[in-house]
Amino acid sequence: MAFTAQTIVELADRLIAAEAQRLPIEVPSLEYAGMTVADGYAVQRTIIAKKVAGGDRVIGKKVGLTSKANQDVFGVREPVYGQLLASGAHMEHTPVETAQLIQPIIECELTFVMRRRVVGPGVTVPEVIRATEGIMASLELGDARMRNWIGRAQVQDILADSCGNAGIIVGGELHTLQHFDLRYTGMMVEKNGAIIATGATGAVLGNPAQSVAWLVNKLAEVELALEEGDLVLAGALTGAVTMTAGDILTATFGGGLGAVSVQFV
Repeated sequence: MAFTAQTIVELADRLIAAEAQRLPIEVPSLEYAGMTVADGYAVQRTIIAKKVAGGDRVIGKKVGLTSKANQDVFGVREPVYGQLLASGAHMEHTPVETAQLIQPIIECELTFVMRRRVVGPGVTVPEVIRATEGIMASLELGDARMRNWIGRAQVQDILADSCGNAGIIVGGELHTLQHFDLRYTGMMVEKNGAIIATGATGAVLGNPAQSVAWLVNKLAEVELALEEGDLVLAGALTGAVTMTAGDILTATFGGGLGAVSVQFV
């Protein structure tokens, strides 16, 4: 079926209801034949517009599928992006209520805090660095509002489901990029006191600033930009970690960036 404006609103409403009721829906592309990437982004924008109309606020963007392995899974050759809302910003030492989520995961990332507005196309890594106030050790809180989506969902489904974003948790320090090499900073992930993964910032398109540059240039296609003060989750350094009640996860970054942690209750 062709996606009409009515179809976009219908699917957006279903995903909003799924999130609110914690009852996942079927993978959209299995119900809506012919659903495209453009349709997925349109549904995402509609969800955000509805939430903003209800009193929420956009505080930035997230970039996903920044590794070739993840892109290969979905048959794409570029990342994807979603939007961050104020309602999803969690203080580091405030526990996350597992019961408020459907399929909670955590991804460990860097957050860029923008010093000024940045508009594409043609934005380069040096321009991103000059426009960045600083970076912060961060965790992305992820969720899926689709049933049994792994191995069944396509990239357009991920886009419609707000790229799986449910929130962001940032560390307590903002670090300048001066004399900082974004390509080679390591990270260690601990879950319940045991080391479960290690990674490096170069896993994100070779340089997380490249992820931000891609985002700005992609946003220009729909006449959007990064605004002063925006947060940008640049992409996961390691795989997603499934979380359940009682779990504690800590990501410790090298280069003086420090650690950020979250507890689920």
